[in-house]
Amino acid sequence: MNLSAPFIKRPIGSSVLGIMIMLVGLMGVFGLQTRQYPQVDETVITVATVYPGASADLIQGFVTAPISAAVASAEGVDYITSQSRPSASVVTVQMRLGQDPDVALTEVMSKVQEVRARLPSDAQDPSIVKGTGQTFATMYLAVQNPAMTSEQVTEYIERVIVPRMSTIEGVAESQVMGAANYAMRVWIDPVRLAGQGLTAGEVTQAINDANFLAAPGRTRNELVGYAITMDSTLQTPEAFGNLPVAGSGTEVVRLSDVARVELAAASTDMVVSFDGVAGTFIGVFPSPGSNPLDVSAAVLEELPALQASLPDGMTMELMYDATEQIAASINEVLLTIVQATAIVALIILLFLGSTRSVSVPLVAIPLSLVGTLFILFVMGYSINLLTLLALVLAIGLVVDDAIIVVENVQRHIDEGQAPMEAAFTAMRELSVAIIAMLTTLFAVFLPLFFIGGLTGALFREFAAALAGAVFISGVVALTISPMMAARVLRPGGGENRFQRSLNGAFTWLEGWYVRRLEGTLRFVPVTVMAVVVLTGLTGFLFLNTSSELAPEEDSGALFSFINAPSYATIDYTSHYVSQMRERTADLPELAANFSIVGFGGQTNSGIMLWAFEDWADRDRSQADIQQDLQARIAPIAGVQAFVFAPPSLPGAGGGLPIGLVIQSTGDPSEVYEVADRIRQQAEASGRFLVVQNSMSFDTTQVVVTIDRDRVAALNLPASQIGQTLSLLVGDGATAQFDRDSQSYDVIMQVPQEYRDNPERLGDIYLRARSGELVPLSAVADISTAVAPQSIEQFNQLNSATLTALPMIGTSTGDGLAALEEIAQAELPDGFFLDYEGQSRLEMAEGNTVAIAFALAIVVIYLVLAAQFESLRDPFIVLMSVPLSIFGVIVPLNLGLGTLNIYTQVGLITLIGLITKHGILLVEFANQLRVTKMLDRSAAIVESARLRLRPILMTTAATALGVVPLMLADGAGSAARFAMGLVIFSGITVGTIFTLIVVPTFYVLISKKEIATDPERQAGTVAVK
Repeated sequence: MNLSAPFIKRPIGSSVLGIMIMLVGLMGVFGLQTRQYPQVDETVITVATVYPGASADLIQGFVTAPISAAVASAEGVDYITSQSRPSASVVTVQMRLGQDPDVALTEVMSKVQEVRARLPSDAQDPSIVKGTGQTFATMYLAVQNPAMTSEQVTEYIERVIVPRMSTIEGVAESQVMGAANYAMRVWIDPVRLAGQGLTAGEVTQAINDANFLAAPGRTRNELVGYAITMDSTLQTPEAFGNLPVAGSGTEVVRLSDVARVELAAASTDMVVSFDGVAGTFIGVFPSPGSNPLDVSAAVLEELPALQASLPDGMTMELMYDATEQIAASINEVLLTIVQATAIVALIILLFLGSTRSVSVPLVAIPLSLVGTLFILFVMGYSINLLTLLALVLAIGLVVDDAIIVVENVQRHIDEGQAPMEAAFTAMRELSVAIIAMLTTLFAVFLPLFFIGGLTGALFREFAAALAGAVFISGVVALTISPMMAARVLRPGGGENRFQRSLNGAFTWLEGWYVRRLEGTLRFVPVTVMAVVVLTGLTGFLFLNTSSELAPEEDSGALFSFINAPSYATIDYTSHYVSQMRERTADLPELAANFSIVGFGGQTNSGIMLWAFEDWADRDRSQADIQQDLQARIAPIAGVQAFVFAPPSLPGAGGGLPIGLVIQSTGDPSEVYEVADRIRQQAEASGRFLVVQNSMSFDTTQVVVTIDRDRVAALNLPASQIGQTLSLLVGDGATAQFDRDSQSYDVIMQVPQEYRDNPERLGDIYLRARSGELVPLSAVADISTAVAPQSIEQFNQLNSATLTALPMIGTSTGDGLAALEEIAQAELPDGFFLDYEGQSRLEMAEGNTVAIAFALAIVVIYLVLAAQFESLRDPFIVLMSVPLSIFGVIVPLNLGLGTLNIYTQVGLITLIGLITKHGILLVEFANQLRVTKMLDRSAAIVESARLRLRPILMTTAATALGVVPLMLADGAGSAARFAMGLVIFSGITVGTIFTLIVVPTFYVLISKKEIATDPERQAGTVAVK
């Protein structure tokens, strides 16, 4: 078979083909989007419902449960979590990766609407928000103005900045953190209220009667129409204070007689600071499916205009931008491509010894890489870290076929043929092998196109880029490379002294190798036994190698969750957060710091971020800085704080990397007790820096027990007790008012001293149907009890989630296995385990990659069987696979890396790379048996001798081409190192074993007699 003949004869046609590949590739460059990772549709839908004054139990039974049951039947749901806390229900629906975000939102909204009528009438309409589930925003902007109050700053942000940012394409939410929204606070004095003979409900009714919205409409005369306006709303504290709430004749009781009215913040349960100075943050969250790089660029483009329009004294600064790490990572990979190209060119020059010879494979590099960009464009893919990583690996691959062509053509020239005749002869010998290697590499990546989950979403584009580059390199090797070889190569290669020395060294090496190989073939059983032992050892080491979802990247920032006791106030938590800031302020690499106290709506929780200088401007890695930070904050005894890096992959959520869910049909107290026993055992094991139980059962709850007999005797509606407490103690709005064309809440409450002392709630008065005022203490018993901070459920079962951070140096996979082992020993009957966040992905993706790996082996075998028309030859070729994996698993087991999503895909890639050598050896041996009538042993020895030099050249090009990946540092270096380590160690060790094992199994397994295939062997000349 000689597909190359027309191209060898027609240099202009071949050159035009190369030019066309470059042109369409450059066209593709301008149409490709640049991203961090391939687009992953990660959708999380949150259904939040406020029921002012309701207890957690009431919320769970009448709000959370019906909503959870309804949304569970929505299409594409992965799992559902819920939290029921006083006055609020939050149901979080995690959709499967790849689910269309808009379809998912529509489905969930429809399900919620179906059960809306079943919710309590006093519950507010559920708020349904679509997001990506990321804990941390892509960008944080700090807004400060020392001359303005927090309320004024918040009002400006909500009125001016947020609407403008909401128009930016790709922005899902501009979340205001530390917001102090205006509210009309009506502080009711129960004693004065009772003294005036009034109740809270009557005051509320008076406010709503006097403060209302009205749309009177229009009127007109014969010539002119008029719009009617009415001063129906109250807008100032003075206006509310003067409002009559009761009275007759000249005796008027005004609101100021029974309450203190002020314009103040609706809530003070969140404190935000930037470098120690109080401020307000805007967190920018991209919408599902949007490109964070585009969103960041659009925000930065709008930022100067926003800053220019700020009031005097107000500043708005970019505090943190996660896309800086993305851009730095992409630049690092682009630099790696240049470095790898230079290294591969040098390797080819050293092996071929001639600039003429080097020119042929070097042409394949730009043609293959640029042409691949057009393939990515046609398939709707993007330029991202993974496709660029594929191009780095491709540099060593795309020259393989060209090297083989050059080496074979040069060998025939040196044996006396003219360059043109040598090109025809070489390509008759190589066409089948090149096509076989091409289809094999295609077969390797085929399973990645069909698997789901995160692996499929991320590495589908990686596979397309690498397969595309190999395809184009195969086309180049069959067309342009032989055409060039026929015209640039000369007899003797134009040898100089260096080349003669190099050729002499290779001649000696060939002789040494042949002697060793012939000796090995005399002891076939020994080699087979060694292969069996090494394969078994590979399996053993594989099962005992540390694993994780992905290696931790240096993202240029670290986070810390801060947890104080459940009774902690906002001031308590802020005090210790300030200590953390002071202890870390002199960190050499620190660029900025911000903190949020009251994170997640809990006054006992907080979060802190440390943003670092550019990677080039600091000496220590993020891992070193993390240890330093943890050591600095560990001595702070009043809170529990731990430092962690943001997740490396999309879809991994946020927070701690290990998430184990304890589920049960039992009540929440049982779940808490079991989960806390597991937590204590895990902390005592010494394997974790921190283990957290999402449930806490130390929250003091005020219990109001109604004396129903007494209530009936006094003819008092029992429902009035709940309504009155909700009005005076709850934080719900009783009305709205407008200020500067914006609406705000009117919040009526008793002063803090009544809420701090539960017994004083008994001083609140109610009105019996007789008109008599009755104190709450007369009809109810007020006591305290310990209750959970919230009731949690996972897939509609009571649950508690244990989140953990393993010791530094321990992988997340090992940490999860250790936590599972402890949990299994503690779990009673009726309890189950599940996974959340990154751990859930890790468990799912491990199985996905294993399936892809097995499918790759099967598909390669079938493709080779069709290529060789033999069921034995593919088995011979594949014998090098387990031994190349042995070369990978040893360094991983020694701690140089872990089994993660990158190393596992690297192993799949390695299958295709290492089988190329076996294909060359087997194909040439088969040709020699037909053309020279050699027996199996002589044919494989001669094939190994002839193929030794190109095999070593392609191995060196591939292995040394990935050295820049292994030496990488800075942004995104962990992923590059993981992939580089697998390819380097696997191809190096695998090649050594291939040169021994493949010939051994060829002698052992191949047929003694080989049939001649006229079509396949047509035109094949003897290999002289």
